[in-house]
Amino acid sequence: MRAIALACLIIMFVSPQAAADSGRLIEAKPASDAPAGAIAWRILYETSDKDGRPTQSTALLIAPNTPAPPGGRPVVAWAHGTTGIAEECAPSLGPHAFSSIPGLMQMLRDGWVVVATDYPGLGTSGPHAYLVGNAAGYAVLDSVRAARRVPRVGAGSRFAVWGLSQGAHAALFTGQVAGRYAPDLQLAGVVAAAPPTNLASNLGGDVNPSVRTMLTALATASWSKVYNISLATIAKPAGQRVIGRLAQTCGSEDPALRTKIQVLRLRRQLGNTDLSRIEPWRKLLAVNSAGHSPAGAPLFVAQGGGDKVVSPNVTRQFADDACRRGEKITFVELPGVVHADTAKASANQASSWMKDRFAGIPAKTTCRGH
Repeated sequence: MRAIALACLIIMFVSPQAAADSGRLIEAKPASDAPAGAIAWRILYETSDKDGRPTQSTALLIAPNTPAPPGGRPVVAWAHGTTGIAEECAPSLGPHAFSSIPGLMQMLRDGWVVVATDYPGLGTSGPHAYLVGNAAGYAVLDSVRAARRVPRVGAGSRFAVWGLSQGAHAALFTGQVAGRYAPDLQLAGVVAAAPPTNLASNLGGDVNPSVRTMLTALATASWSKVYNISLATIAKPAGQRVIGRLAQTCGSEDPALRTKIQVLRLRRQLGNTDLSRIEPWRKLLAVNSAGHSPAGAPLFVAQGGGDKVVSPNVTRQFADDACRRGEKITFVELPGVVHADTAKASANQASSWMKDRFAGIPAKTTCRGH
């Protein structure tokens, strides 16, 4: 009986790693369009969904075309911002896959490996778990594991994660889950540019109404499938159809006219709908907001003052809360910088900060009075 009881306990507390062969490299195709002085692959690897079940993700993997040092190269896991939730919206499939990674050439010159996950459901069969924290964190961590399994890369176990917007959300959750999900890896630091932290606040407040509508459409279209929730809880049939159409749109800084028209239609149909007041959306917004667990490593957070997508006030509050929790955080405000430019505008500072973390230099903090 004691043996049976012990077996039950093991099953109850099994980690997501046991359910999926986390980071298993399924395929690595050399990329002919690699930057000068680099070698690159488009890879397919195994990871876990939010419940620990096996799923797959694609990623772009880039390394210097030189021999790796003893002990392996440091790794930067780049987590991209919102591109959509449809399978064809994967950044690695686009014509600007390499140029979309800020500071890539400098990171390669520094001798680092860069791996950029698409997340499951982008480049692979969906649904894509948009802004689902644990799933995003698992995908990032397993991209690092997969990178280490490509022999010519020479990737070590020490890594930093850097993300923009949706990817900054993923970066924060990567830090939160790394210790339990990937104890084989050593997280040196977390860099988050324009992170949506408190999702209820980020989908409301002073966010541009059209942006809020588009993000609401993507989140609800994704979560309705990931969590099996009916869209009827927030929209009538006409609104549900518009959400479905927007869910098939891949994002860009200058969306097509038809997309803008659909967003305006949905704005009228949703009216003053507030997800934070409707269950189960309210609970899911809270669960998938960052900051409930320790960051797992020093934090570097950059926020543009001209951001109309992620509220600067919400990010400042996150930084203040991190200070009160005793986190080591460097918070950088970028006056006038808009959302899409946050990672590029802070790239030099972020790169220098990560270099110090890889060198083992203790992180300083911008916290005062905590």
